[in-house]
Amino acid sequence: MTFLPERRSGKELLDIPSEQGNFSEFAQSMAEIRAVNRFLGGKSSILMHLDEFIGTGEKGTIRVLDVATGSADIPVAIAGWARQKGIDVKITAVDINPNVIRVAAAHVEGYPEITLVRADGFNLPFKAGSFDIVTCSLTLHHFTEEDTTKFLGHIAGHAGKCCIIGDLRRSWIAYLLFYIITVFFLRNRYTRHDGLLSILKSYTPGELEMLAGEAGLSGFRVLKHPFWRMTLVGCR
Repeated sequence: MTFLPERRSGKELLDIPSEQGNFSEFAQSMAEIRAVNRFLGGKSSILMHLDEFIGTGEKGTIRVLDVATGSADIPVAIAGWARQKGIDVKITAVDINPNVIRVAAAHVEGYPEITLVRADGFNLPFKAGSFDIVTCSLTLHHFTEEDTTKFLGHIAGHAGKCCIIGDLRRSWIAYLLFYIITVFFLRNRYTRHDGLLSILKSYTPGELEMLAGEAGLSGFRVLKHPFWRMTLVGCR
């Protein structure tokens, strides 16, 4: 039996509007999150499934929706992947936080295939099934179990083909690893605080499978990835 920490609650600093007054500090945290995503498998765990579902030379335009996009590092990675594969993509990157959209706008310069939209992931302004692929990364741990179930059901309904949802896996080892990273590599107070709390707020693969079932998602599977990542993946 694996010893796991109990799932914690509580808001992360980046989720508290009153903590976002210093935009340069906020933007620095988003840059650190991008670096962690790059080196600890956040991007690769999403892209590997695109290789599985979308073949090189795919005909027509692939429409992608990235929900809770953060600074849009996943859309930029998908755009780069598509360019290498010779695939035409149109990516809509959505986030509710105006500061996040401001950071993302600078990050997506040079990627005309990416459109930023400020919108609530629980109330997306698009028709059901209007995208081929829906992606989401590092978001589920922000929610209660009830809200996670609602969120999964809502965003999956917008995917005509596939849905790829990535997040952290709760683990004391992951917590210790990230603690070491904060001590030696991270300086931003948002990232140091929120990263550790995020791990303790995350789900286990079994918990995520249960919530996906409660959301009415069928044919989905949860896969483990290195550095205590996991993805919930399914196709229609």
